[in-house]
Amino acid sequence: MTLRAQDRRGGERSVQTCASIVRERALADLRGASVTAEVIHRIAEEVHACCPQASRFKCFRLACGWTVEEAIENFHAMCDRDGVRRRGLTERSWREWEAGARPDREYTDLLSRLFETGPVQLGFANDYTPEHLRAATTPTLDPIAAAADEAGEHAERAEASELGPGALDRLRAEMTWLGRRYVWESPLPLFVEMRALQERTRKALERRVHPGQARDLYFLTGALCGLMANVSMDLGRRGPADTFARAAWTYGNVAGHRSLMGWARGMQASVALWDERYHEAAGYAENGLTHMRTGSGGARLYMLRARACAKMSQREEAADALARAADARGSGRDDLHDEIGGEFAFLPAKQYYYASVAWLHLGDTARAIEEGEASLASYEAGAGQNRSYGCEAMARAHLLIAHLMEDDSDGADRVVAPLLALPPERRISSLAITLGEGGELLSGRSDWQSTARRIESFCATGLPQAVPALNEGVGR
Repeated sequence: MTLRAQDRRGGERSVQTCASIVRERALADLRGASVTAEVIHRIAEEVHACCPQASRFKCFRLACGWTVEEAIENFHAMCDRDGVRRRGLTERSWREWEAGARPDREYTDLLSRLFETGPVQLGFANDYTPEHLRAATTPTLDPIAAAADEAGEHAERAEASELGPGALDRLRAEMTWLGRRYVWESPLPLFVEMRALQERTRKALERRVHPGQARDLYFLTGALCGLMANVSMDLGRRGPADTFARAAWTYGNVAGHRSLMGWARGMQASVALWDERYHEAAGYAENGLTHMRTGSGGARLYMLRARACAKMSQREEAADALARAADARGSGRDDLHDEIGGEFAFLPAKQYYYASVAWLHLGDTARAIEEGEASLASYEAGAGQNRSYGCEAMARAHLLIAHLMEDDSDGADRVVAPLLALPPERRISSLAITLGEGGELLSGRSDWQSTARRIESFCATGLPQAVPALNEGVGR
């Protein structure tokens, strides 16, 4: 298979994975209620927003959960039900339409009838309605949220300056809320909201703003890039994650926001770690420390450096970085890590988890288990809104490895049970890599074959990492 064919196949699987996650979440929200045309429209829009390379026509099929063959069967059934001549629809024609070709007028009408929509929504025609009229005719799915948005937008327009403090406060509040929701919500749907909010911050920068307002807007735009980098990594997309992280650093530099610059370098270090570029990971962490050495943000960078050094078997350097991280935590605060927090926070539970990973790479399984158990205890004792399911899952995955290396089946079963109960939409891609190592340790062990099969089943369901084209790691 050529590289171009592999890329096409990988892209196809990426779109299918994203569509599956969006559809599963939407169906779960229905709580057993029937799937209406309105729901299908919403799913198709979310899939297209996350995967713009997919045609709108294809997004509608994926929103319905159909294969191409199933879509054609439903098309023929609709024709029979409505007393319409079937015509000779083939799989080849359908795939050509999904690739960008346009059907004739009769087929366009029938396909619109099938999906209960119009040619514009299917991407077969252009909509020249002015933007303000188009928005006025769009049905609202959430009248309370829509009314709140209208009130906020009107208040923004009513301010004397082109961008008053009310507008900035609203943008900052929405960005903060997205970052905090990231801790407990599935990443893909949040990406759609992040992208829309970032478009608003960019448009605000095009208006006449004061220098201080511009700095705030550059910071908000960069922070959103940081959150989108996390989403990319949680879906196994290292390339986009690194691009988003670099953009976050650039926006932070323009804004003069040192903690954002440090956080972004840490994100790049995390990308490099999972890409096995350990020298670069250490370099990014060290560069980040030139922007911030104290507080939880400094602790995070020292911990990332410790993990990189541990991977390179640099025991003394790793131990030094671990000690410096402990000293840094109690020596300062900043607005990004401690005030905004959420996904930007680096709480003690996550520091214990990072320490567990570092000791595991250094071969000290007893210390890795000690730090890992401290991480789980800290997550369980902490506030629910700070309990990052992704980090807790990764802490459990590494604890599993440590217990297996210690030949401790009871400990392994204890930490893996809650992990394997994680819903598919919350299974971030790094779990497959770490659990894959666990599977290798279990191979050939007849007494643990049941656990091995459960892990294999877990990795095959809902994990972006299970898709070859997305086999790239995560930034947690």
